Amino acid sequence: LATILMIVLVAHTTSAWRQTRKPEAAPTAATTNAEDEIKKLEEMRNDAVLHGDFSVLDRMTSDDYTFVTLRGEMRTKQEILKGFASGSFHYDSRQIFDLKVRVYGDTAVVTGRSVQKGMENGKDYSGNYWFTRVYVKQNGQWLTVALQTTPIRP
Repeated sequence: LATILMIVLVAHTTSAWRQTRKPEAAPTAATTNAEDEIKKLEEMRNDAVLHGDFSVLDRMTSDDYTFVTLRGEMRTKQEILKGFASGSFHYDSRQIFDLKVRVYGDTAVVTGRSVQKGMENGKDYSGNYWFTRVYVKQNGQWLTVALQTTPIRP
């Protein structure tokens, strides 16, 4: 619920900001660099999930991270790391695409699509879905703080 409220708040704030701001100039080099950096982080994170590399996931994720899964389950960073470390989370394939990054200072919001085949705690987590991930830059490093996923029904 907290993640959903955060996403709604970000969307509302963004909408209000767009209505009151002056016309936008071309993106700055810093914004473009941040967008590219976030896209690279998404690729690295996807690779870590696919290979079960919990040490990489640990470094990329804030301690207060929240994740709402395809099944509507709320997970913490520790639960995710434990799942990969134990092998109870396993993916045979996973692709991400259609990444769109919006940067707001030290916060970035990524939307994208994913197709995956895998299991988590004995449950099939295969499918197609949309996702929204939030990053915050802390001490010069982008960390993911929240993720929300939504299945795409055929």
